[in-house]
Amino acid sequence: MFSKICLFALLALVPAMRPPRFPQDFRWSYTGPVRGWRCIQINEPAEPSRTSWNDNYLCQQPHTADIGMQWSYAGPIRGKKCVQIRERVDPHSWQNNYLCTNRRAPNMRWSYAGPRGACVRWYEPADRQGTWHDNFLCTA
Repeated sequence: MFSKICLFALLALVPAMRPPRFPQDFRWSYTGPVRGWRCIQINEPAEPSRTSWNDNYLCQQPHTADIGMQWSYAGPIRGKKCVQIRERVDPHSWQNNYLCTNRRAPNMRWSYAGPRGACVRWYEPADRQGTWHDNFLCTA
């Protein structure tokens, strides 16, 4: 009984994480993970090294509930809520990439043709083909 009381007392001291708001609680970085934030690497192995996709990250504000972000460059992840991330004019295999989250995540959609509402821009300046200048992850 005493241990249950102690557990409840400890839980009362831990602040509850609020659900993340999209897009305010998310950041894109083409220069590595954002320090102190919860980040996942966004990578397409078929991209040539000169396009510098190896240091791109999508990050979530750390003081929000973890939505379990995972990246897949080989199709959607079973049991997750996934958004297809594609750039139809990029020749480097961007048709099978997905950002996946748990079911509690905000609803998001992808746009490869400019922002559609409130969005986070995905941009890689080293990808000089010009195909990644108008790509956004947006609220659904």
